[in-house]
Amino acid sequence: MKSDLPAELLQAYLETDYFVSDDPPLMLRIGEENDDAKILLASFGVTTSALITAWNPGSEVLSEDENDSRQAALLGEIESKRLNYLVGYGERQDWLEYSYLVLGITRDEANELAEQFGQNAYVWIDQEGVPELITLA
Repeated sequence: MKSDLPAELLQAYLETDYFVSDDPPLMLRIGEENDDAKILLASFGVTTSALITAWNPGSEVLSEDENDSRQAALLGEIESKRLNYLVGYGERQDWLEYSYLVLGITRDEANELAEQFGQNAYVWIDQEGVPELITLA
């Protein structure tokens, strides 16, 4: 993975636990095959997904109100594309950001959506079930 992100920030993204609010919740780790992710995609009849947030663009911490407003705008974009989604979040030590697992999105659409909301990266999952960190910086 080539990235111009600072090594410490990239490492933080790689060490984050990503969750999808399914029943039971699904935990994803970058680079670790996940059979439940494969099953989840198949159950929705899709082969691709992206876990994207609008929180803290460029890893600049914003207020909860600002982040909530940005997340609502992201949801509006997802719904305007008529894509299915599940609520998710990324968590590491004392840090948490909410996100959406957007189902059936293409890689180009995911790149555009993440860039639109100022994100450095997002998590890509395809039918192989191995979460991949896609960096945009």
